[in-house]
Amino acid sequence: MKLLLVTIFALPLLITACGSKEEIQVEIQTEVQNEKKPSKKLVEAAPYQSPGKPSAPIKLEYNFVNKPVLGQPLDVKIKLTETLNGKAVKAKLKYSPELIQNQAINEMGFNPASANSEQTVTVTPVENGIYFINIQASTEVNGQVMYKAFSIPVEVGNVDWNEHTKPEGNLSNNSKAGKVISFPAAEY
Repeated sequence: MKLLLVTIFALPLLITACGSKEEIQVEIQTEVQNEKKPSKKLVEAAPYQSPGKPSAPIKLEYNFVNKPVLGQPLDVKIKLTETLNGKAVKAKLKYSPELIQNQAINEMGFNPASANSEQTVTVTPVENGIYFINIQASTEVNGQVMYKAFSIPVEVGNVDWNEHTKPEGNLSNNSKAGKVISFPAAEY
């Protein structure tokens, strides 16, 4: 019984002394009340690794038939495939307001059994800049519907990605509140 108590109190000290990134193996001797002979157990503690956010096993392939030009129709070929079992994929599309649809295509279906499983949407950009075709794709995996989101960037004219992805607001370190981002007021 004394050996069990010593082991319980010494174990946290051993784990702390070994370091957090190394795999820790500790041999613990415990004494079972019914048995008088000690038995051995091996305890392994490894660093925790997150499995990540679950999403559908869907892959997006797209290409532009021609270069995006202001006021010219742009054909975008889209292909969505389910990478696990080759099942059908459904997609809902949303367009930036600066991309005018030539045909009102807001939903698509991609069947892996068909010979040509890519589809084309035609949009006309009405302003220079960076705009997006947003896709919410879904498929069935093990009887459960799973989703995955994609965005297709459409660069019209001379665009500056650094300017487009620049963070808004000013970051300041306040001693009371910690880090604070302040944004300019929008008046209408």
